[in-house]
Amino acid sequence: MESEIQTYRDQLAYVNLSLEADPSNDDLLKLKTELVELIDLTTAAIAQTSAAAAKAAGGGEGSKAKGKGKESAVAKETSNWQDRGEYKAGMDCMAKYKDGKWYPARISAVVGSQDSPLYTITFKGYSSSTNVPVSALRPHDPSATIPQPQKRKEEPTEREKERKKAKGEKWMEKQKARADEVKDKKSAWDKFGKKASKKGIHIAGLEGRSVFQTPDNPFGRVGVTGSGRGVTDYARMGKHKFEEGREE
Repeated sequence: MESEIQTYRDQLAYVNLSLEADPSNDDLLKLKTELVELIDLTTAAIAQTSAAAAKAAGGGEGSKAKGKGKESAVAKETSNWQDRGEYKAGMDCMAKYKDGKWYPARISAVVGSQDSPLYTITFKGYSSSTNVPVSALRPHDPSATIPQPQKRKEEPTEREKERKKAKGEKWMEKQKARADEVKDKKSAWDKFGKKASKKGIHIAGLEGRSVFQTPDNPFGRVGVTGSGRGVTDYARMGKHKFEEGREE
């Protein structure tokens, strides 16, 4: 019967854990009530069996009756070992996460065995639970900060995918139009250069000569057209002289 009680307690722990996520679930509430009743009935049956065995041994065998009473008390203590530890179901505590840091958590159930208990905990701010040994628990720290879970990035809907696809295609069309425009301008500039070349006009950059090439004149400057040629000569004009005695 003790093994049955332990099974019922483990089942009750998982039901309590499920109720934290869905407190209004009628099926879980009904199952919890039935499990509590089974645990109480089984515990009472164990106590009655122990009392009947002690009574059958006879009043004269006081030492045996006393021994049976002790065994019954030990059995009762063993069946309630989850309530005698430092940490119990419903308590707040600090639990060690896999990153080695301690975070606020709540104990929802105590499972395992009396020699190797496991504590079902839920980190505050999260909904998933896990089982940890007592070495991963510490007393609750009220000043500890509750971490905020990171929201998962939602997958885009089909409509959003289509919208992004259309936007990308439109961008590609614009880039192609710009490239064609640059190509047309370059072609027009080449045609202009060829016409100018036929008329004897040389335009730098269209005949393979760059305006930034080193000039032949050592005194010339790069990028300055006509640099190093000196000042352009021009004929000076004299002052206008009026002839004397001539009337205008």
